[in-house]
Order: sequence, then structure tokens, then C-alpha cells
Amino acid sequence: MKIDRLVMQAFGPFAATEALDFRELHGQTLVLINGQTGAGKTTILDAVCYALFGNSSGKSRAGKDMRCDHAKPDLKTEITLDFRLGDQAYRVHRIPEQMRPKKRGSGEVKQKHEVALYDRREVLEDDAADGKLITSGIDKVRDQLSALLRF
Repeated sequence: MKIDRLVMQAFGPFAATEALDFRELHGQTLVLINGQTGAGKTTILDAVCYALFGNSSGKSRAGKDMRCDHAKPDLKTEITLDFRLGDQAYRVHRIPEQMRPKKRGSGEVKQKHEVALYDRREVLEDDAADGKLITSGIDKVRDQLSALLRF
């Protein structure tokens, strides 16, 4: 598996949207994630694991616990991971369970956990395009990713 791009929004210590474009590494096979304590290194690994498996890299943090405390209330916590397996290109987009403002009136409502898996072969050059929907739903995406990744 080769990661192309990771976008984290209101996730971990990142209050806004942070995009990491691994394509800029131009085929390097070894990557060092380096930085000061608290800079978000583990969060990058958490985001990849959460996107693929619905769990963070450690047992102590569930997806619903990964919302940034400093994010604006109307900014949804979500992860988008673009990756390749051989000549296939995929996107997994995951929104953890979280409280969000109601669309009408005041107060909050619980946003349910959502996930979708896309085929991106035809939209590789367009980072904004999801691609063709393969499947959605926690169990269906988990099963499809398990088959693709052979986990």
C-alpha cells in the first residue's frame, strides 16, 4: 500500500484542515515523521489507522475522542485518505461520531459515524473528486478494506 494524500480536519491537535501530500516525496520508500513533543506525529498515524480501520493507532483513543477541542463547533471532524494498491487507487472518507450544531435552531445533535470507500482511478489528478463509490457503511467498508489490504 502506498499513501498518496491524507487530509485531517478538526482531528487531534489540528483545529482546522491539514493536508499531507505524500506524492511530494517522489517515490521515496522510507519516511521519517519528526517533530517536537505535541506536534502531532502520533496523530498522523492515528488518522491513517482511523481512516482504514475505524480505530486509532493506540487502544486509548477511539475515533469519537479524536475531535480537536479547539475546532470551531461547525467544523466537522473528518479524515480523507487516498492510497494505492498496485495500479488501483482508492479514497476512504471517514467521519467519526461527534456532536455537531443542529442545522435548524439552537443546540446540538449527534453525528453518526460515517464511512465510504471510492475507486479513484479515473480522477487521480483531481484531489477534490472522490471518484466512483465502491461501498459505504461501517461493516461494508471494513470488509472491503480487509479484503483489499489482506488484513
